[in-house]
Amino acid sequence: MAVPEMGLFKFLQYAFVLVTVMVNVQNSAESTVLIRFDRAPPARSRYSSAAFRYSVLTLNGSNACNKNTCSVHCQLDGQTLSPCPAKVMVFKNLTVNRDHIFLLNVTTWDGDRNSSAYSWFIDTIPPTATIFSEKNYTSAEKLAIDIMFNEACTGKGGFRCLNSSNCDVIVDGPGRVQPSSLRMIKPSISYSLDVVLSLASMYGRVVIRMADDFCTDQAGNSFTRTNGSTIIIHFDRRPVLADLWTSVPAYELMINGVPRTILATNKMEDLNIFLDFSIPIINTTEQILNALVVNSANLVPIHGRNQGNRRFKFQLRNISRTEIIKIELQAGLIIGRTGIPVSLIPSFTFLYDSMETSVGLSTSSSNVTKDRDINVIVEFTKPVFGFQASMVQVVGGRITRFRELSRALYSLNVMAVTEHTVSVAVPSGKVYDISGNLNMASNQLEVKHYSTPAISIALHSFVTVGMLATSLAAAILSISTANLGAVGTLASESSNIVASDSMNLHGMVGHLQVFVLSDWLSVNQPIEYLETTKGLRWLIPRQKLPWKKDSTLVWPCQEKLERKLSISSVRGSPHLGTRIGVDFYLSNSSYMQNEVPVPIEVDPKPSWLHGQHSMRMTPYGLPLHSNEYFTYFLRGEPLSASNVIKGMENYKGWEDLQMNLFWLGIGGGSLVITHVLILLFLRWRLGPPARGILSVPRFELFLLIVMLPCITQSSTFVMKGGTTGGIITGALLLAIPAALILSVCLFQIIAIFYGSFVQYKEVKHVARKEPWTEKLWYFLIGRPSAGKWFYKEGLPSSFLLRFGILFESFQGPPLFIFVDQNEPNSISKWTGSGHSGIGRMRPVSLEDSTEEIKTPLSKRLLGCARSSYIIVDLSRRVCLGIISGAYSSRKSSQSLFALAITLVQFMYLFTLKPYIKRGVHMAESVSLLCEVGIFALLISINGSNPVKARNLGFVMLTLLFLTFVTQMINEWHALMKSLLRLSQPRKNSFKLGLKFAAKGLVLPFLPRKQWSRIIPASSQPKTGLAPVLPLSPDTNFERRDTRAPRTDPISAMTATVVPVISPGSPGLDVLQMTGSTNVEATVSTQRAAEAKRQKGLKLEPKSDLKKLRELARASFSGDSIFEEASTSYCSRMQPLSGEPSLQTPQASTSRTKH
Repeated sequence: MAVPEMGLFKFLQYAFVLVTVMVNVQNSAESTVLIRFDRAPPARSRYSSAAFRYSVLTLNGSNACNKNTCSVHCQLDGQTLSPCPAKVMVFKNLTVNRDHIFLLNVTTWDGDRNSSAYSWFIDTIPPTATIFSEKNYTSAEKLAIDIMFNEACTGKGGFRCLNSSNCDVIVDGPGRVQPSSLRMIKPSISYSLDVVLSLASMYGRVVIRMADDFCTDQAGNSFTRTNGSTIIIHFDRRPVLADLWTSVPAYELMINGVPRTILATNKMEDLNIFLDFSIPIINTTEQILNALVVNSANLVPIHGRNQGNRRFKFQLRNISRTEIIKIELQAGLIIGRTGIPVSLIPSFTFLYDSMETSVGLSTSSSNVTKDRDINVIVEFTKPVFGFQASMVQVVGGRITRFRELSRALYSLNVMAVTEHTVSVAVPSGKVYDISGNLNMASNQLEVKHYSTPAISIALHSFVTVGMLATSLAAAILSISTANLGAVGTLASESSNIVASDSMNLHGMVGHLQVFVLSDWLSVNQPIEYLETTKGLRWLIPRQKLPWKKDSTLVWPCQEKLERKLSISSVRGSPHLGTRIGVDFYLSNSSYMQNEVPVPIEVDPKPSWLHGQHSMRMTPYGLPLHSNEYFTYFLRGEPLSASNVIKGMENYKGWEDLQMNLFWLGIGGGSLVITHVLILLFLRWRLGPPARGILSVPRFELFLLIVMLPCITQSSTFVMKGGTTGGIITGALLLAIPAALILSVCLFQIIAIFYGSFVQYKEVKHVARKEPWTEKLWYFLIGRPSAGKWFYKEGLPSSFLLRFGILFESFQGPPLFIFVDQNEPNSISKWTGSGHSGIGRMRPVSLEDSTEEIKTPLSKRLLGCARSSYIIVDLSRRVCLGIISGAYSSRKSSQSLFALAITLVQFMYLFTLKPYIKRGVHMAESVSLLCEVGIFALLISINGSNPVKARNLGFVMLTLLFLTFVTQMINEWHALMKSLLRLSQPRKNSFKLGLKFAAKGLVLPFLPRKQWSRIIPASSQPKTGLAPVLPLSPDTNFERRDTRAPRTDPISAMTATVVPVISPGSPGLDVLQMTGSTNVEATVSTQRAAEAKRQKGLKLEPKSDLKKLRELARASFSGDSIFEEASTSYCSRMQPLSGEPSLQTPQASTSRTKH
């Protein structure tokens, strides 16, 4: 390693000297001359001069160079040999800090030679030591230091550390050495020692240095302290703090009166992330990057001056257009230079949103409306600031009300000022969102305003007046006949004239209700039809509540909506306090530089800060979390406009429930109270209870049937809201129609199917051939038949009056009596099957047969199905009410379901033909077909153009008008026949019937002594108000004796025959003549008949049988006079046993289709 230092020349010198020495050594081995150095410098010397004293001796110790006879040459460090003194040689100014070689060559006079060399090192470098420590920054209590000497320093006792005060290591500052920890790693060169740092100080520094001149090296140089002999140790036990911040602008918003910090931007250049530490850290940039957790995007380090590893800068890349960024530091992975991990710091979240705010306009009004006030909901996709009514463009109207529901939802009331289209829009660039994005242009909302068409007003007014007039006429006629019957003017059955099986008042109301319910089945209904159905909503009933003054309050009020929105926002952010709602004001708006500050009403004294501000420059409130950013600034907070519209239309259904049930209670309650008052008044004035359709509970059943659609619709309104109270209330309301239908089913099974209470008997003829045209006609409109309901013996005569509404209009499981017109002396009847199982027809003589006729099982099942039509009708009413209220928005599937249900009922009606009266059957068939057409048009009208929709609207109005007119014709035809029957038995006179009705109406208001002026003397009872006896025993139809149903006398069989007038039969005058028999003859005849029944006689007088046979034959003549002569239900209402009756053969017949 010395060759490169000395150079090639010096290397050659040393080599020469070495060779010379070796030669001399070899020669000395043979030489007799010895060279001795008497004086020489030490092997290591600190002086630059050297003195050599030497002598030449022989082998015997004598001086070999006596008298200077020797030749002496010297050489230093390989230089050329040169003569030198014989005894002393002195060198000065030698090169220091290097090895030197002195060579002495002696030659005696006799030629003996010898050489000797001496080497030494001149060392002028003083010894020193360097102090090392693994950590110059620490937080520990002890610190180990290493002391490394450059050379052994053993002079003066060397390195010592006996105690803290006697130690060659000196500590300045809050620390001390620990002598007991001294360890020698390498003798005289390397040592280890612990330094104890004071715990009294949290932070500070200590200076550790070596003492001066405490030892010397071999050359005698004293220890000298250098820079390496001193070390400074910093100790800091304080926590290492970090500051994670961003250049994203920060704003302060007041939320429920609490200041909150908002970080939001729409600029990529703001997405710089900074991380500052209170002291330098030992981690690299890559390690810090791994310690930062970002939920989205990527962090890229930006290299620059890091202030001594205390500040790091990053930038977000690959970020989507809208993102909520959350950055979190895993502090445990970052270590300060003192060895203390970085303290935990909270993560921060900010909003980056570069998307413009979209605006949507929607309305609870239909596209075509007659309401001048149009509710408009302005929905921003994100909350905005500074939106005002002046920013909305309205054409054809003006804004009358502006209300902020939330920062993203605004409610407008626009009043139409023309009869044309009202257009509403929000232009672009009007308002900012929290990130500084301007809004986009909204959609163009167009609503066509119209006035109610004249045809709609005329039609619903006509229907309303006709319906009220029909109901009032039926009520007046019912009261009048009840009054006349109560005082005995009419026969017991004639007092129920208005309770006719040809009347179908509840059916007419039900069909009109179907048209009204269709308003809930489709959105784009024609204006003409829509306004007509709205005018008939009193039939449901459904009208706006009287305490709601706003014209738009058919939908729930806006205050409820705002309460709902506020509650929703509080639920979404439960930590925001107890105050309902969220109020904002802007106090920092860096993105609105050079803009006029937006006035926010909720802050009476807003403080605006202009310019860029970061969150570390200004202390704000608590920052928002990710879900709060989404709730307040990204979501259409707190509800979307579609939900608002849904809420405006339903409000959980309670508002709709109130509008239905309030008016239902008013109307139904008023009618029930009126009914009760009328009954009490008539009982007070007339004595006997009222009969006919005023009987209890016949009128209440009528009201309940009419109320079914309203009740079921109300229940579905509240149930679809989803609230617990709504579901319970709806279920309780649905229990009413369910209980009614179940009760009717049980009533049908017990009272009708098994014949426990009533029995339907029908006359049929045999041996009559019909052409195919007549069969086809009967198949379409129904076959004429003569049928009658009979109640069981022991059953009160008021049974049919009270519950007849459930079955009296329908055919039931019949017992047939077959009349053979070719055999005048016999009536064919159907006998039961024998052992062979096959039934047969056989003639039974009217003069000697008393066996009741049996009916096959198939016919009874068919009759059961016919009498069950009331169940089908009630079920349809309930289903349509449910369908109309179950859907949140109107869909075509509603019309499909309604169409399917109506088709089922029509097929039931067409195939089974359940009605007794063909007129009622025809009216029902036309009504159902019209409803089928309505539902089909509602399905096809979706998406139709306005012209086609208008044409379809006229078609729908035509169907409604046809339904109403058909039902009205049937009802008024029945009312007219009832008036005609009031004039009997004297004559068929409409004027006389009207006169009788007027008398019956004013009768309760007259004193009893004035009754004789109104009631004919022959009609007044002799004692009390008991009705007179029947004028003819032929018309007194008996009760069915269930104790011996098949062995009754022939008179019992004749009770199953319904006599009908034929063209060849005696006219009304003939029948009235039979009715002119005096009372004594009638009484005697009736007593004789009763005596015959008590004795078990089987035959009636020949004259009675002849009359019966003639009337039965006449019933099948096919003439239209047959139906005119029928009296429907009045002939069925038989009095109790022993009660007299004035029923004539005409009034006791009933011919209908079968």
